[in-house]
Amino acid sequence: MKILYVASEALPFAASGGLGDVMGSLPSAVSSCLGEGSDVRVIMPMYKSVKDKFGASLFFEREIYVPLAWRRQFCGIWSTERNGVKYYFLDNEFYFKRDSMYGSFDDGERFAFFSRAVVDLLPSLDWMPDVIHCNDWQTALIPLLLRTEYHAAFPNTKSVFTIHNIEYQGKANLSFNYDVIGLPRECDEILRFDDCTNLMKAAIVTADQVSTVSQTYCQELRYPYYAHGMSQVLSSRGGDFTGITNGIDMKLFNPMTTAGLAAHYNEKTFHEGKVQNKLALQKELGLPEDRDTAMLAMVTRLAGHKGIDLLCYILEGLLAQNVQL
Repeated sequence: MKILYVASEALPFAASGGLGDVMGSLPSAVSSCLGEGSDVRVIMPMYKSVKDKFGASLFFEREIYVPLAWRRQFCGIWSTERNGVKYYFLDNEFYFKRDSMYGSFDDGERFAFFSRAVVDLLPSLDWMPDVIHCNDWQTALIPLLLRTEYHAAFPNTKSVFTIHNIEYQGKANLSFNYDVIGLPRECDEILRFDDCTNLMKAAIVTADQVSTVSQTYCQELRYPYYAHGMSQVLSSRGGDFTGITNGIDMKLFNPMTTAGLAAHYNEKTFHEGKVQNKLALQKELGLPEDRDTAMLAMVTRLAGHKGIDLLCYILEGLLAQNVQL
């Protein structure tokens, strides 16, 4: 089976959160599970940070020109291999030579270019995936492209769209298709949602399968409170919308070998190993070193959907207990 993962980030090349973790470990895990005969590849943008850190080790494949509405944009294609997986990097300095991956005023155009480039370059690689697995709004145009303009070029390729974070949906004005994407006018209604262009909505209704990062999150997203307006769209997919719990890279997160731990441990030395790491962390943070104090940690961005407001609500009562936060 030939599987192509498309994402805006992947470890160790560039990452800002959980998506990068998953794209750094899932492709190689799937490749190992499928065994010989499988061909798993990943495509992501060539950010400035990627070029600066990994550029010398990348191989130049070719260049293409990508149609965006009324214009064509250059795209260089670079590659490398890691853990049995081939990674491609799409290079356009106008869109990706920036100090940050996200947060620019033209993010919609940047990742519309990225999505179009993905489906444009595959024929030139002489490699046709059985499944294209898209992740979050930055790749959300791809299922729509496969169903419409590129259907003849990809008649047997299936698409999966995974929602890692429902809050970010790729919204733009209603003229975005005309100004940037360049799909036929009949695609306007697929892209439209709540009087704006919504790329994630288009992916949800056109992908062959839609998934998210856990069964619990899948159930939550069927309710308006959690779904940021997408509950009915997701519910309309019925059994084609499923939750698959994210795993971890067991080589990277191995307490017997992971660098940086104060003490390594296994299932037999678990308790004492955890205590030694706790004491070392307390010392590093300048907290009282006490093995009997409950130590709580929250690793997160300071964003509302991460539950910071819930933590603040109970913080005073929490810190009145025998805990370290």
